[in-house]
Amino acid sequence: MNNTLLRAEFERKFRLFAFFANALGITFITTSFLRSAEEQNKLFKQGRSLCDGYKKISKHQKGRAKDIVIIDEKGKLIWDHIPAYDILGRIWEQLGGTWGGDWYKEGKTTFDDPYHFDM
Repeated sequence: MNNTLLRAEFERKFRLFAFFANALGITFITTSFLRSAEEQNKLFKQGRSLCDGYKKISKHQKGRAKDIVIIDEKGKLIWDHIPAYDILGRIWEQLGGTWGGDWYKEGKTTFDDPYHFDM
């Protein structure tokens, strides 16, 4: 399947994901979506990504990943890895996606990334 179709499928599933989150009373905003090679490389150099943006292209660069942050009932952004991220991660995985919140526990990254959802 080409990237255009994969990106459309990602967007369709992300809308469904947002619907389920809303039904559970979990509010979030998207903090990162499309990235340039330069933006991706900066994150790589900071140790916040495994993709350098040039030799290894990220799903963000392909339009098939979003980073989110949960908002509490007072409007505060929740940057701590709270259980609501785990709930969202399981929903996303049931929709066929990959969630970054498991990567640290699995030893795939040196950082916790519960904000990352890709396909």
